[in-house]
Amino acid sequence: MKIEEWIKIEEYMTELMGWDRGIDAMCEEHRSVAPKKPIYDLTKREDKKLIFRLRKRYSKYKEDDN
Repeated sequence: MKIEEWIKIEEYMTELMGWDRGIDAMCEEHRSVAPKKPIYDLTKREDKKLIFRLRKRYSKYKEDDN
């Protein structure tokens, strides 16, 4: 994953959840997909899996917030 894409996702997550919760959510999902691998070294499959999980978490939080 490119760092620019990760930063863009981070902006959306922290805007919705707040700084601490947004960063924690992103780190937890990253750890669940590739625990000891840097974001910029993920394979395409890991990228897709991570983005799917982040979207799911974002949507769930957004629904619960309303």
